[in-house]
Amino acid sequence: MATHKFLKNVSVGAAAITLMITMAACGNQSASSTQSSSSGSSAQSSSSSSTSSAVKTANRQIENEDFQGAYDNLNKSNDSSTEAANLKTDLQNYLAAKKAYNNGSYDEATSNLKTQKSSSSAMKTAYSNLQAKISKKQATSSSNSSTSSSSQKVANQTASDATSDSVVTAFATKMGFTGSGYSIIPTSVNGNLYQLEVRQNNSDNTVSNMVGIYQYNSQTGAVTKID
Repeated sequence: MATHKFLKNVSVGAAAITLMITMAACGNQSASSTQSSSSGSSAQSSSSSSTSSAVKTANRQIENEDFQGAYDNLNKSNDSSTEAANLKTDLQNYLAAKKAYNNGSYDEATSNLKTQKSSSSAMKTAYSNLQAKISKKQATSSSNSSTSSSSQKVANQTASDATSDSVVTAFATKMGFTGSGYSIIPTSVNGNLYQLEVRQNNSDNTVSNMVGIYQYNSQTGAVTKID
């Protein structure tokens, strides 16, 4: 009877020890889990801080017009945020547009300056400033082209007015450009030297083909084909 009671006490003690060991193990596991979770949160916070720092640095560089530097630094960073990716795209488009603008390719510059993707106010200002420069150059080029065309028309009309029918007739007879199929247009006059453009219509008079441009000296009768 005493032996049975002793064994029972031993069993209870062993069970108590086993329970204590199990609780201790659970406590260690919980502490380890808490530490791991804390480390993960810390790492995530550090990553977020790094991302914010990279974008802020890029914006400061954009404000200082260091667009290539801003792009290079963003490209080298470990920043994988959407804002960083959008800002890199904006910088790529801006750099391509600026290169085309510097080369005088204003239409290409406009096509490269696509809609801004990032929320950067510094990038928005840079886009607006460059687009204003491109638009100004395009307007100037268009104006110069129109002025040049108008000037040429005036010059041709003046030459035509200053050229007598006898000069045109003499030139046409000498060169054999007679008949209704030919048209001779004076384009410039300098003393006795006349520049004349000769065209010939097809049989239906629907197409006028260039024969050539000639310089005619009305005093000596000399003719030189220019083109």
